[in-house]
Amino acid sequence: MEKPDYKGQDGLVITPRPLIIKGNDGEPLLRKTIQYDFLQALFSDTTQCFTEPTLQAPNNKVNFSALYRKALIASNKMTGSQRIKMEQFPEFGLVMAQVCLLVNIGRINTTLAFYPDMRTALRYYHSIPSLQRDETTRQHMYDAARMKTVLKGCTGNESPPASTPAEILSRQASGTIPACNPVTALFTFTAHSTTITKDHFKECEFMDLFLPTPISSHARARALLWLLYRYLEDSKGPNPFQDPSAKSQKYAPPLPRLTMEEMEQENVDSTEEIEYGRKMLQYRIDFLNKTEAEYAQDAAKGKIDPNANPRGQKAMKKKAAIGRAVQEELAAMDTQSNMSRDSSPIPVVVDPAVAAAQAAASAHNAQMNFLSQSEANARSVLAKPPAISFIDYTNSRLLSAIIDSEDEDDLPHSQSILERRLAVLHTFCSSPVPVVNPPA
Repeated sequence: MEKPDYKGQDGLVITPRPLIIKGNDGEPLLRKTIQYDFLQALFSDTTQCFTEPTLQAPNNKVNFSALYRKALIASNKMTGSQRIKMEQFPEFGLVMAQVCLLVNIGRINTTLAFYPDMRTALRYYHSIPSLQRDETTRQHMYDAARMKTVLKGCTGNESPPASTPAEILSRQASGTIPACNPVTALFTFTAHSTTITKDHFKECEFMDLFLPTPISSHARARALLWLLYRYLEDSKGPNPFQDPSAKSQKYAPPLPRLTMEEMEQENVDSTEEIEYGRKMLQYRIDFLNKTEAEYAQDAAKGKIDPNANPRGQKAMKKKAAIGRAVQEELAAMDTQSNMSRDSSPIPVVVDPAVAAAQAAASAHNAQMNFLSQSEANARSVLAKPPAISFIDYTNSRLLSAIIDSEDEDDLPHSQSILERRLAVLHTFCSSPVPVVNPPA
């Protein structure tokens, strides 16, 4: 059943989208899930066109990666130790920024954590093998809830923070460059994604840039950079990410479609990443089983109240049970695709001719089912005592116009009427298939 639409802040109808990454506790987030190639294309772009407000002109232009990391470091919720790590370890700073961006646009919610020994019942551990490549990224990452706090701290540096795309453009028109920081801009774009789609995208929706979509990762990254430059820097002049052949600066660069084979060539996990994901999943399952056993022993010895925190106890038991089920499933896995449980829909390319044939066949089957039901109903009436008026019954059905006799109790006559009616129905259902509506 489809989810109902609702009206967003812009008064436009918005259809809810399966944006948030979901998975069982312990399952790794693979490249396809986080759209690794898109993140790499976005943060590896070297175009120095964004204004860094803490630098002096004319040496105040930086690329997007530097701009976004600077915004995170400047957050009033970032701890001093984490700020130092981001500055001293560029690889850690890059990974931190990439995961923060997924939180920024709502792809990761605040239940995700990166510590496999975590006992909190309301958090879920997930490794990200493609990003956690060294001990620093594996040991010192914030959980998603803390990242969300850091991101909110970025918007707190602006007074007041922009809340709509129109407000960002208004600040830009008044001479404020950049109009806001990139964290605030992405929060605003996500909250008003329908408006952004309507104003700037023809080939997809704005949120499709972050989802598994049959569009090149580099093209999606370029479209996002184009949008950020338009709102942060200049909405009327040349855009360095615009298609040179474009006739209008209003719409994002072209987003050419990929075939399913071309999609499979992107976001391919390495063997080392798959092995690390399996290793940490097994570690997490063992930890949950150990925690459940220790809790049962302590409860039996009376060291803890078995009725204390029932919600947390139930959640931990459920996690352990799911972990054991995943462990059994993991033993049967042969390919890396089985490990990815991203809830995002996988687009399917359908041949229009095949779709039309399937629709015609479906309509024909529906009509034949209705015909069979009509025949069964009519024959059941004939089997009843002749006290029931067959003509009155058929008049209340579909084709009363073909029944014109007054010999209501004549069974042979009623039989002939039935045959005539079935003949007409079969004629109607022959090719080309007409639309036959059942009676009210």
